[in-house]
Amino acid sequence: MFRKRGKAWTAIGLSAAMVLGSSAVSAMAEQVKTKSSEEVTLTFLHHMGEQGKKDGLLALAEAFTAKYPNIKVEVEFLSRDDFVNQYKQRVAADNAPDLINYRPFEVPEVIEAGLIKAIDPEVFPDTIDAECIESISMNGNIYGIPLDRGGYGFYYNKNMLQEAGVEESELETISGVLSALQKIKDAGMTPLASGYAESWTENIVLEGQTWAGLMVQEPNLCQNLVSGEKSFTDYPEFIDIITHGQQLVRDYALVDEKAASQQASDQYAQFGRGDAAMMLQGTWAISDIRIAQEAAGNTDEFGFTYYPWSDDVTKNYMPCNADDAFMVSEGSKHMEEAMLFAEFCLTEEAGKIWSNASGCISAISGVSADNPDPLQAIFSQVMDEHAYFFEKNPGMTGQYYQDFVKIYIEGRISGQSPEEVVEAWQQSFENIRATGG
Repeated sequence: MFRKRGKAWTAIGLSAAMVLGSSAVSAMAEQVKTKSSEEVTLTFLHHMGEQGKKDGLLALAEAFTAKYPNIKVEVEFLSRDDFVNQYKQRVAADNAPDLINYRPFEVPEVIEAGLIKAIDPEVFPDTIDAECIESISMNGNIYGIPLDRGGYGFYYNKNMLQEAGVEESELETISGVLSALQKIKDAGMTPLASGYAESWTENIVLEGQTWAGLMVQEPNLCQNLVSGEKSFTDYPEFIDIITHGQQLVRDYALVDEKAASQQASDQYAQFGRGDAAMMLQGTWAISDIRIAQEAAGNTDEFGFTYYPWSDDVTKNYMPCNADDAFMVSEGSKHMEEAMLFAEFCLTEEAGKIWSNASGCISAISGVSADNPDPLQAIFSQVMDEHAYFFEKNPGMTGQYYQDFVKIYIEGRISGQSPEEVVEAWQQSFENIRATGG
């Protein structure tokens, strides 16, 4: 069942500890501060591609070092495509980074392998959203430090929608979205910005409808499919999910050869310049959108709404999580200093630094940018009214997840029917179970 934000942590039993969090952070920080004055360099391995977030990480590192001059934070970028393998190799070579930019839901295998440190709930201030914390927890333990709350949905250019005769209210259902995109296309404009040369941008087309649609009805969806307790055909909703996803990308985004080769950064720029009327992306894209808009001198007004999966507005949610979060490596050679940085990132000071630089919504309630972008208020309202923190549920891992998204994308490229994609999914999962892959 969907639960509104702010409800008690019944799933992990940590609400009492939250009340003590704020004072505990300060006390523990002072204890660590006085233990050692040796020069230490922490490595923060991340995969953030947006310029605002890169600036935010550097700003956090600089502010932390200003407070603790003997501790430096070295920020290192690594492509998301090979991030987990590279991390495992570093751990195996006894060279683990101290901090990694991932969430438990995405990499449960590294947690199950004992590579990530469980975080004491007492370090969390009571201003952190309860469901946000639940979404970075597994098996009753917290493993992540959230920097912001986020999710994804449809950005839209209000001026272009008006020109095409589209009402904003049409975007509340999936049929309305598809109809609006067709109207835009018929008006001679590019309907949907494309960044689908990168697989993750198409992953969210599939996952948005699955995690904030089908999973709301069946929280153990992934667990059931991975274990073989249920098959993909037990969920007829997948046919509509695949059909809608294929239409969005094939018919309304990849409308020319150039678009097929565009990266996520191109997608942000295409929408920001006013060269596409809509874009399916996350709240994390805001800084890059504004950079492109300003550079192009585009004065159009933008809006944002959730990504609907059905025509029943009561069943449509915004897929949300502790969007930018990081975890502490169990193999860190500087555990005290790594935890001190983690605790610093949970303070209002750090929340303000991150929001100002990244344009994202801080995970800490009541903290906002000094001059917040108008879209941030819209993000907050949509999250307050429609958020579903899907990562609190069991997810897919390893080869199961890789095949889930790979088969879906390959099906769109090769022109497979939704039924053929479902069949390929089922065959793949059965093969993985049989071989133990």
